[in-house]
Amino acid sequence: MTILPTIHPIKDIVFPTPNTFKLSNGVPVFVFGGLQNEIIKIHLQFDSGRWQEKTPLIADAVAALFKSGTANQTSYEINNSIDALGVSMSAHAGYNTFNINISCLCIYVEQALNLLVTCLNDIIFPEDEIDLFQKNALARLSVKLEKTDFVAQQSFNEDLYGNKHPYGYSTTATIIEAVNQAELLSYYQEQLHPKQLKIFIGGNVSDNTLQLLEQYLGNWQKNIPVTPQNTYTINSSTQLKHHIHKDSSVQSSVIIGKHLFNKQNDDYSKFVLLNTIFGGYFGSRLMNNIREDKGLTYGIYSMLQPYKFDGVWAIHTDTNKENIKLCIDEIYKELNRLTQEKISNEEIDMARNYLLGRYLKQTDGAFNSMGTYTSYTVEGVDIDKFSYFVNSIEATNAEELLSIAQKYLTLNNLYEVVVG
Repeated sequence: MTILPTIHPIKDIVFPTPNTFKLSNGVPVFVFGGLQNEIIKIHLQFDSGRWQEKTPLIADAVAALFKSGTANQTSYEINNSIDALGVSMSAHAGYNTFNINISCLCIYVEQALNLLVTCLNDIIFPEDEIDLFQKNALARLSVKLEKTDFVAQQSFNEDLYGNKHPYGYSTTATIIEAVNQAELLSYYQEQLHPKQLKIFIGGNVSDNTLQLLEQYLGNWQKNIPVTPQNTYTINSSTQLKHHIHKDSSVQSSVIIGKHLFNKQNDDYSKFVLLNTIFGGYFGSRLMNNIREDKGLTYGIYSMLQPYKFDGVWAIHTDTNKENIKLCIDEIYKELNRLTQEKISNEEIDMARNYLLGRYLKQTDGAFNSMGTYTSYTVEGVDIDKFSYFVNSIEATNAEELLSIAQKYLTLNNLYEVVVG
């Protein structure tokens, strides 16, 4: 006889409030302490990213070349100094933020901050490093363009936003080849600005660590004025269905979706629960029907991707070419069912418990809490929404989910991209 453990409902998920203060130059700092291991993680988040580019790809290029060399140090020397300490330092450009992440042992925080300041102030973007970046980027793009899921995502983004929008443009060989030192320096000097910066620090955070943060970043100033936020117009395609033939591929990639909303919308949490039931986890309806019952794919999922200024809901899957029509028909069948029938309480409870477990994990320890907090700030959402989402997911019933489905998931305004 197998004895299963008792299942207990998740209750009282409370997000831990970080300690906050400002450096001498006004940069806000959010501290997630309490970890006993001698590890520190520092996250620098600039309100910039793709949104503040003057030309496409510059934000990503600055991130890739963030340690590319100064007047006195080569890229190799900078990276060797970082590696010698066992420090991890990386930069990444998102749609609306430019991010720098540092992980290190507590004893090396000062050396890591010293190297960070060098990379924030003194990078000159040597021409040979730009050439190397372009060659590598072109090689990676060539490989990616052979992948149907990559091409489908490019096409889907362009269909929704147009090829001039930060959320929509695709990287091309022409764009890569146009990256130049002047544009890189302009973005670097104007966008990596203390007035656009928030700092998040987590782990075994001591008073000495915070003093070092003040010492190395509290006096950081730039005389260059902060650039106003750019504005963009969404230019969605009037063609809802887009099939790109790729004879060399065995499988086809399918994306079906639409503009929706971000975390600011009052229906966000209810829709997240609805989407979880539909295609948001392994026990979803899409997985049960199209993977388990029909065997049309190895995996299928749907997700709501919230951005700072918009949101996208989409279904993603790969299937054999001969199964494309059947696969898409079954997706629409499940969508239609979602708008016509109430979901059973058992199905709701299963998805609800899964989601609440995900939310609980987001509060588990300093690093998970810090990651959750930073993701909310990327989208301009107050962390108080976290508790609101949890309470809403706990309270949402079948009638509300049916209403949400009927409100947002009609079949007549969905974009459909097939590549293969």
